[in-house]
Amino acid sequence: MAENTHLIVANGHWPDESIWKPLTKKATNIIACDGAAIQCFENQIKIHTVIGDMDSLSEEVRTKIQHDSSIQYIEQEGQDENDLVKALKWSFDQDASSIEIIGIEGGDFAHQFAAILALCEVPSCARLHTSQCTIELLDKDGYKNCSIEKKTAFSLFAIGAVEGIQITGAKWNVKNETLQAGTRGLHNQTEENCLEVRFTSGQLLLFLDR
Repeated sequence: MAENTHLIVANGHWPDESIWKPLTKKATNIIACDGAAIQCFENQIKIHTVIGDMDSLSEEVRTKIQHDSSIQYIEQEGQDENDLVKALKWSFDQDASSIEIIGIEGGDFAHQFAAILALCEVPSCARLHTSQCTIELLDKDGYKNCSIEKKTAFSLFAIGAVEGIQITGAKWNVKNETLQAGTRGLHNQTEENCLEVRFTSGQLLLFLDR
């Protein structure tokens, strides 16, 4: 079965072209969050879906999108969820096999923090791409990556209490410990090419440097 790879473009600053361009080529569905559609047009990226409350789009741009039969226009009003959460939920409902996200940097810091927490609000196969790192919510089945260069920096942050953590392949390994929300998981690094993280309960975010 062909992969159903989604790229969600949020309405913030993008990382370097060397990061986002390969993601656009791999994606089978490119979803722009509201005003991010304008950035996609400016960078000549073919979008397939625009989703959000559309408050960042001018009437002219809205009309352009609505008259393009190749673009799915999904207007979802309401302030209880931001546009990224709406896009994540929509991609999840479309059975996306993976979800990559760009455009969360810059502007109001609260919006950046909300973008990270969106991974916890809609647990899925999603990964944020920033200029310096990738951010993802680790799956309950565990995490194993054997294509990481040695000495790569990474951080693990608990959302609430995360129990039964085991880390192997790192400078500071851990065996069956509990991590609370805080700074303890900041700035570890890989000592081997394989990094493995397991835990028994809770939500755990991985920040992996480029």
